[in-house]
Amino acid sequence: MTKLSDLKKLTAVKLREMAGEFEEIVGASGLNKDALVHAIADALKKRGRFQDEVVHSMDIDKLEADRMKFRAEMKGLIKEKKSLLGAAEHDHEKIKEVRAKIKRLRRRIHRVHNREVQVKKLLKIK
Repeated sequence: MTKLSDLKKLTAVKLREMAGEFEEIVGASGLNKDALVHAIADALKKRGRFQDEVVHSMDIDKLEADRMKFRAEMKGLIKEKKSLLGAAEHDHEKIKEVRAKIKRLRRRIHRVHNREVQVKKLLKIK
């Protein structure tokens, strides 16, 4: 059984090779990766070899909680950065470290938000 997440992990080249196995997928060389994934998923569903991934609304709650936790943590780091920059003597290493932590948190928040959007789309929630 194949899942959508498994197909999305494959490269476009591998997906095109895989699409060659299915006669109903025509023009695979002209399709982009997303279109290939959905075409292969449809072909696998017809054969009963595709497993739909089940997503629950509890996943959204967990993702929202994670995002809020990260935002609170980032606010503390931003205050710390401002206090370090406001000091008469700058501790450049500490400032650099705090900025790196803020950057990592922003990336994590962004990833969590994107995952939230995907889950809401799967559950058809606005």
